[in-house]
Amino acid sequence: MSSEVDVDDTIEGIIADRLRVDRSAFDDDTPFDGETLDADSLDVVEAAEAVDVNLGVHVPDAELEAIETVGELKSFVRAELG
Repeated sequence: MSSEVDVDDTIEGIIADRLRVDRSAFDDDTPFDGETLDADSLDVVEAAEAVDVNLGVHVPDAELEAIETVGELKSFVRAELG
């Protein structure tokens, strides 16, 4: 998973699967706790765990608390992958 597109696609798939939302319903600016995704803290933790399993990037709790949108999660993962 080296390309930015693969990372984005994987994260979008995780979010769509975990939160049972169609990929077309959200974008990088969509907040996790907003009306579209309606994710609670457990949902976000489960998505982060799936990111760890699928992409090998651990999102520490302190970082996870600061991540508010889909795009912020993607940016964090891309930065960690270098």
